[in-house]
Amino acid sequence: MRRLCAPTPSIRRRRAGRGPKRPETDTQTAISAPDAPCAQIHTMLATSSKGAPVTAKSHHPDADADVAPHVIRQVLQLLAGRGHSPERLCKGLGFTPENLCDAGFRVSYRQTSQLVKRAMQRWGDPAIGIATGARQTVVCFGLPGLGMLTCATLGEAFHYLIRHQRAAGAFTVNELGVLDEHHFVAEVTTRFHDPEMEPFFIEEIFVSSVEVSRALVGSHFRPARLELRYPRPAYASAYNEYFRCPVVFNAPLNRLICDMAWFHCPLPTYDRYMQATLQAQIDQLLAVDQPRNDLVESIMNLLRASVDEVPGLAAIGEALNLSERTLRRRLSDLNTSYQRLVDQVRYECALDLLKRSDMPLVEIAMATGFTDARNFRRAFKRWSGMLPNQVRQGAAAPRLNAWA
Repeated sequence: MRRLCAPTPSIRRRRAGRGPKRPETDTQTAISAPDAPCAQIHTMLATSSKGAPVTAKSHHPDADADVAPHVIRQVLQLLAGRGHSPERLCKGLGFTPENLCDAGFRVSYRQTSQLVKRAMQRWGDPAIGIATGARQTVVCFGLPGLGMLTCATLGEAFHYLIRHQRAAGAFTVNELGVLDEHHFVAEVTTRFHDPEMEPFFIEEIFVSSVEVSRALVGSHFRPARLELRYPRPAYASAYNEYFRCPVVFNAPLNRLICDMAWFHCPLPTYDRYMQATLQAQIDQLLAVDQPRNDLVESIMNLLRASVDEVPGLAAIGEALNLSERTLRRRLSDLNTSYQRLVDQVRYECALDLLKRSDMPLVEIAMATGFTDARNFRRAFKRWSGMLPNQVRQGAAAPRLNAWA
């Protein structure tokens, strides 16, 4: 096996000690002619749905705000339990703790790694990745976690989670595979080369996966072996205590190897009559939007908090610890501008008020930063090609994108 996740994840078979894996041209080739003990797994994955299409990203992938902030939520709660201020930990990163309550809010790797580094300094215990993973439940994975509860077996549940891993908050690339007829394997690769942060993200994903497995099938769940690419840390005993299995450091890959019996272990929450309906509804809610750059997302968060009285670019720059000139240049590099972002936020707010309230247009105009209804109508017409009343009467408004 190579990686734990692809746009269409698959379980692929590899025999240990047989040399390099032969090239695989497509999923069908990878899963053809399965051995009898693994046939059910191969059949399930051969018929699985494809992942979300790839969308255009910014020049710096670590700045793409495309992952649900579940890791940040857990780290902040962990530190808050020791008296540290979540607001101070988030300061200057382009979001506040309140933003984390927004179901559609996304963060970048850069934002997350910066916050985790701050947390490491304050936490004082190098095993913070283990502590972060150990506090998670299936609900912490968000909608993908709820989707797991609809699955028939533990293996099916984790396959569902991998299909939606970014919506579940993963900053790693995850894939599920068959090692041999007795074992399946979860293999994890970090999305970005960052040796300093690799142990944290690997610990967090493996520990949270084991924690959720124990919640779903019982506290007696334990892997057969854990293999990690990085050197043995000073707190290595914490791995043995938590995973309750042999741990190998300086391994070629990051892998969690488990007995095949766990893959087929039934889940008590499964309902065969409701599975398809619930998963279809969850999948619809998990439809992925085009990822935004974290700078764009940060600016828009600040604008949403003051859409009725938009601050100047200098004030935005001060909040983000950037000069006005630098901020203007970075927005230009992203093929957008401050005014386009202001228009985007005003348009989103206007649509929400038109659809969800009976406020008069003059009040909507003031709530979105306009002095009168006439100027608001003109701006709305420019943004959408429609009049506000048409939207209020049920017409479908187009989407406005203020970034490249």
